[in-house]
Amino acid sequence: MTDKTSITTDRVVRYVLETEPDRAALHVAESQRDSFVRAGGRAPEALTTHSTDDPLWTAWVSGAAAAHDSNLTWVAVTAAATALCDDERAVTAIALGRGVAELVAAALGDKHAAEGWDMRATAGTVGAVAATGRLCGLDSDQLRNAIGLAATQAAGLLAAAGTDAEAIQVGKAAANAVEAALLAECGFTSSAAPLEGRRGLLALMTDRPAEALQV
Repeated sequence: MTDKTSITTDRVVRYVLETEPDRAALHVAESQRDSFVRAGGRAPEALTTHSTDDPLWTAWVSGAAAAHDSNLTWVAVTAAATALCDDERAVTAIALGRGVAELVAAALGDKHAAEGWDMRATAGTVGAVAATGRLCGLDSDQLRNAIGLAATQAAGLLAAAGTDAEAIQVGKAAANAVEAALLAECGFTSSAAPLEGRRGLLALMTDRPAEALQV
């Protein structure tokens, strides 16, 4: 995926299933994972009070707890992956998820953030489901469905910066990604082109016409 402004669901699926991250990407992913674990952070009390061993809840609480840490990038990706796995497979998944998040962010463009969207919770959701899809061993059809199930929930407002709402929306992005992968694994379906489709995420969240996104 060399063109960072043009992205399709199929290209993301192939990337997740076929790519082995290089050493540099793995090093960054491992560093982010370790920093994420050390940070611990503090989630809103309403979340921690009801915490369980459920991976969805773990992703939400840990993502929310780390959301305000300025040393961490793509928190939703790391939170989603570590909620499912804590060995070296998580590092690979984080590296892949971060790569997808960066590509989706580039496709969304600077205006996306300028208009008030929180990129960590929009592009971050897609990156996070790429990571969880890899960890769950989804096949191409399942992964496509997982991306759609996550993308339809991708949202977050920069207006929430510095509040509990910011933490919740980043944590929820991680939890949505875990849920989407598990639902897809169980046979839940979504649209064929949830990213680039005429009514997909990019068409709705950018000012480019849908025709320009369908490559």
